[in-house]
Amino acid sequence: MKSLTEREEEVMNFFWDRGALSVREVVALHDEPRPSRTTVATFVKFLEQKGYLDHKTDSIGFVYFPIIEREDYCGHNLKNVIRRYFDNSIHNVVNFLIKYERYSDSEAKDLILQVSNKDIKKDV
Repeated sequence: MKSLTEREEEVMNFFWDRGALSVREVVALHDEPRPSRTTVATFVKFLEQKGYLDHKTDSIGFVYFPIIEREDYCGHNLKNVIRRYFDNSIHNVVNFLIKYERYSDSEAKDLILQVSNKDIKKDV
């Protein structure tokens, strides 16, 4: 899965939130000042080339739709962050979150319990 730039993610979120859209509809969904149709069309083209979108022909022209789910994209990115910054260790992630008080003690215990239960289910 190829990485997305921040702007590509922003455009992709419209498709994940709404489903199939035309370029004109994506432009209309942006806050003011809206980007040009050409700019949005360029990002849509990049997303299609990267394998995130596909298109079909409609009476109004091309309609684009997501072919990669948001959850798959987020999971892929999270795995990369864990691999790159935490030595591929959930333990290191939990330690980091606790150390920098990103999670309360009860949230950390719940997370550890969830991981433990997942490991138990794998062994069965």
